[in-house]
Order: sequence, then structure tokens, then C-alpha cells
Amino acid sequence: MSDQTVIADIETLEVQRRNALVNKDFASLANLLGEDLLYVHSSAVAEDKALYLKKLTDGLYDYSALKSLRRSHRVLGDIVLVDGDLEIHVRVSGADKVVNSRYLQVWARRAGGWKMVSWQSTPIPQG
Repeated sequence: MSDQTVIADIETLEVQRRNALVNKDFASLANLLGEDLLYVHSSAVAEDKALYLKKLTDGLYDYSALKSLRRSHRVLGDIVLVDGDLEIHVRVSGADKVVNSRYLQVWARRAGGWKMVSWQSTPIPQG
């Protein structure tokens, strides 16, 4: 499988992941995430898959829009590193926030296909 084919597959899954977040389709989202997920928010809060999904389901995080500003891929066999910039519109504990984020996303090829296994987000300072 060529790197371009892998990247196209990852981009298809990323569109599905973002749509699942905005549409609150947490069952579909769960299928895209690895069991060993480590999700680190721009606030430095770190969660495993179960806790992240619970907070989503409980409404602690309510994403209304995710706008990709830049994405770059490095295919390393069964691992794909994606770094990028993202504009996140989210309500956290009832407070609306817009976060411009620079992130590193990690996808791993597993028996069930590609799964997102890590997300690390850092806020981009304004100005």
C-alpha cells in the first residue's frame, strides 16, 4: 500500500471522526479510537478512551465545529503521525470556547483497521 493510499485512508477516517464529534455519534467515534487511546487536551487534561468517551457522552465537551487549517502526514509503516492546526469550537462545562490548536495525532494500523491512538493539543497563542 502506497503512502498516498494510507494518507487518503487516514483523511477519510479523520472526516468521520470530526463528524462523529460534532454530530454526537459517540458509537461511531468509539470505533475509530484505539483501546489504548491517550487524549491530551489543549488544557493539558489527559484522558484514556473510556474517560474521554464518558465526558463526551455526559456533555462535558460539546463540539460544534472543527475547522482544519493545516495537516501534514508522516507514514511510518503501521503508524501515521499527523501534525496540524485546527480551529475548535467547543462548549466545556457550559462555557463556549474557540481554541486554535496545534496538534500531533497518531494513527496505528490494527487488526480492525486504522485507529487513532493519541492526540496531543497545544493552544496557538493569539497575535
